[in-house]
Amino acid sequence: MVLGSFTKALADRSLSNSIFWGRSYCLWCKHKLHWYDLFPILSFLFLRGKCHYCHKAIGIEYLLVEVVMGVLIGFLFWQSLQSLQLSVFSFQSLIALFDLFFKIFFICVLVVLFLTDLKKMFIPDRIILPAIKISIIFIIFITIIKVVFLYYTLNQTRLGQLLLPPHSDYFQRHAMITAEPLVWAVVSGLLIAGFFYGLILITKGKGMGGGDVKLGAFMGLGLGFPASLLAVITAFLIGAIYSIILILLGKKRFGQNIAFGPFLVIGSLVALFWGKEILDWYLHLGT
Repeated sequence: MVLGSFTKALADRSLSNSIFWGRSYCLWCKHKLHWYDLFPILSFLFLRGKCHYCHKAIGIEYLLVEVVMGVLIGFLFWQSLQSLQLSVFSFQSLIALFDLFFKIFFICVLVVLFLTDLKKMFIPDRIILPAIKISIIFIIFITIIKVVFLYYTLNQTRLGQLLLPPHSDYFQRHAMITAEPLVWAVVSGLLIAGFFYGLILITKGKGMGGGDVKLGAFMGLGLGFPASLLAVITAFLIGAIYSIILILLGKKRFGQNIAFGPFLVIGSLVALFWGKEILDWYLHLGT
């Protein structure tokens, strides 16, 4: 829930082009908020949705974002519980912990972009570009750690040493296997970004925006293959259903633009939480 408050502040400051650091303040009276004004959910309820100082109404979206983020991160921890219950000193638990931290980061970025694109059809570079760089650094870092651990483990025994160069190519082959997720993540990011960019060229900028291209790259890096492909398909399906409903209700006309970023975010969350189950179900449809 604290992360929900943080992501909402990042989204608001991105839209207003304000600096990210500095104390929070009321958007109406500009009064700086104290620590007791910033308790997630509780402050909103105790203050009855109003500023403590000017008594102007605080948008319900603040409460909703805090609740949704609390649910998302709580569900992520619940899903990760089994891998985190391994021995604290095991290599597997360390990797699981790094993976958990990255998923938390991934969700936070997605929520920020959901809010900015939903409100202003805007995906800020000051959020998405650093997120892409951090994702690349993370997957390279994790890959290096795994390869180094593989070498260290083999080097601890006489038999393992015989599997190291120049005696065998065992280490090289398994190092390449270890690096496959890194390769697929980069390839997925490039393919999704390239696909979205192609849609921009085909539709002359009407079907997709430049921010969606960068978000696609981030999705590929964060989800890898095939989860990122599932995320894109899910986003298009949900977006199509939503658009049809709007047209039937007379809220939109065919050909009008809608923000596609929120659907990409929803597709990414679906792939993040249930991607393996959905893909297993799909692959076993014919059996």
